Amino acid sequence: MGWNKAPNLRSPTRIDTPSVVSTTTLRACASFGLVAQKHKVPALKINTPSNEIFGRIASSRIVLVTGASGTGKSCTLRGIASGFVSPRAPMRRVGVHVVNDQIKSHLPIIDLLAGPLDRRVATLASAGLAEPRLWAMPASCLSVGERARVCLALAMHRAKPGDVVIADEFATPLDRVNAYSLARTMRRWARKQSITLIAASAHEDLEAMLEPELVIDMNSGQTRVGCDPIAQPIRIELGTIADYKALAHLHYLGPKPATHTLILRAIRTAPIVGELLAGVLVISMPTLNGSWRDRAWPGFFSSGSKSFNANRINTHLRCLSRVIVEPRSRGLGVASMLVRAYLRSPETQATEAIAAMGSVCPFFERAGMESYPLLHTRDDLRLLDALAHESRSPADLIQSPIEPGSLIARELITWSKARKVIGSGVPDHHTIQRLAPIAACRLLSQPRAYAHVKHQGDDGDGSADT
Repeated sequence: MGWNKAPNLRSPTRIDTPSVVSTTTLRACASFGLVAQKHKVPALKINTPSNEIFGRIASSRIVLVTGASGTGKSCTLRGIASGFVSPRAPMRRVGVHVVNDQIKSHLPIIDLLAGPLDRRVATLASAGLAEPRLWAMPASCLSVGERARVCLALAMHRAKPGDVVIADEFATPLDRVNAYSLARTMRRWARKQSITLIAASAHEDLEAMLEPELVIDMNSGQTRVGCDPIAQPIRIELGTIADYKALAHLHYLGPKPATHTLILRAIRTAPIVGELLAGVLVISMPTLNGSWRDRAWPGFFSSGSKSFNANRINTHLRCLSRVIVEPRSRGLGVASMLVRAYLRSPETQATEAIAAMGSVCPFFERAGMESYPLLHTRDDLRLLDALAHESRSPADLIQSPIEPGSLIARELITWSKARKVIGSGVPDHHTIQRLAPIAACRLLSQPRAYAHVKHQGDDGDGSADT
């Protein structure tokens, strides 16, 4: 090459980074013909959809932005969000709630949400967080997938009817069994709350799980209707005590149930994984005492003869003593399905259940049973009065030590004997300390009783949905 000719040089590609560029960074990039240089990174790219696509979004309840990583899904989501909030945007202005992946608070996740407890629990359940153990934990102690669902729940809880929730990397950190459950509960939540859910994911199977009305396909650059759903059917069938034992560790309250007469199980079929034990229902003989029964069946189980009452209870009544749902299948209506299946063909005309969590998880009602809030007993009221006298609350029974010989200690013993938690005699102080959280759970919760009567010709389904 002559020196009088302009050299045909091939310069390395320059890449901008907001970071200080080290020698190690320069060496790593230089190996691929790249030169890294510190430079102010431009604003995030926004890909604003056309007015025609915005119109289709407005007429849809579930929208999925799909495509391989790097195809511009996040840029499109930013464009969609701006289309709802910009004064000159083609869409009417509504509340837009973008799921943020950062949670700085150290509060338990149940306290991150505002409003009545049953609404908080419903939101967490719809976001795939129906496991009570998680509610007392801060987000920093949760797994990546659980934290992602907490962020989703926060956006959901702020949304009002007519608003839009935008979730990037929807269900990305989850195994596909949990992803299916989340997709189904989110779809049901969005429709029930009249909220538009716009999700983005690179997972090809999410479209069949979420059933979107509109798909924005970043691979092809086209929009289309969603594909046919792929169901993960749940069937209810007779089970055995082994099915109960397989899930018994997931039940928080009570020892082994009373003498069981029947067990139903729910089997869920998932791709690749196959059949899963999704839930179990245990039907047991009822206890002979139950003062609330007169509210459901006035006089039927409360004649003047104890032996007559016992015979009538054993003949005409059964108790739904355990309903346990495997965590990955919560939110799919498994509990209601199990109860509804039993009520279609019960062993006796009358069926009852007692649920400590009935006020926050009313699946018995959704299955068609009548709810009866349990009033505080005389023993409960006496313990509450003692707490009030000492300017304490039921929560203090858990959070504060019980002084030996104190009024609270004496009333705890009286309460525990009346409720047959302990027998006769004076318990030691260690036992009294153990009684305190038992009493606190009773006083803090709002347990409910449930009743159902099978009438001739009644299919037992009630009016509940799954």
